[in-house]
Amino acid sequence: MLFNSFIAGASLLGLASAHFQVEYPYWRGDSFAPGRSQWNFPCAGVNETTDISNRTQWPATGGSIRLHVSHPWALTYVNLGIGTNVSSFNISLVTQFNQTGNGTFCLKETGKAALAAGLAKAGLDAKSIDGMQASLQIIQIASTGASLFNCADITFNSSATLLPDNQCSNSTNVGGVPIVNAGSTPTNSSATPTGSAKPSSSTGAAAMLKPVGVMALGLGFAVGMM
Repeated sequence: MLFNSFIAGASLLGLASAHFQVEYPYWRGDSFAPGRSQWNFPCAGVNETTDISNRTQWPATGGSIRLHVSHPWALTYVNLGIGTNVSSFNISLVTQFNQTGNGTFCLKETGKAALAAGLAKAGLDAKSIDGMQASLQIIQIASTGASLFNCADITFNSSATLLPDNQCSNSTNVGGVPIVNAGSTPTNSSATPTGSAKPSSSTGAAAMLKPVGVMALGLGFAVGMM
């Protein structure tokens, strides 16, 4: 009985350690708290913040995102929903990206081109969204195939700045590679999505990683992002 209890406790500890935390922008709430679960779409069971001080001022052309991650690798997505009480995160800022390594992972200027394109499709631009509220949805899918969700609430601010380099760098051996179809070559094989943070300068490990072919992953998945 004692052995079984130990195994159960160890399993729960393993599940908790295999999740991820949004350090910046500050997440809308602790998704490890009782009654919440990162397996719950769309935001781990955490309601949108009602405290304006919990909304991070974020550049209207795309800001920084810093995560604490714990999987050896995870398919990573960042989606945006404009307004309050967001039910549709229909602007994809980061897609087809395999984040690798455990520790701190930071995107310096997240999805700048994707944000501009998504806003244009909605008849908006960086100037028109200044002062507008929005929410970010961050998704990670690890080797189990289960999707993990977290959200952060922001206010677009043309005066907001990106995180400085000393607050936005990757841990040693943490980085990522774009996902491409097997046998094809990405047009941009940088280690992180366009406009993102450089890999850790101490090792440059992420820069040495090669793009991963989708078929090579051996993982079929579908994400209800929108």
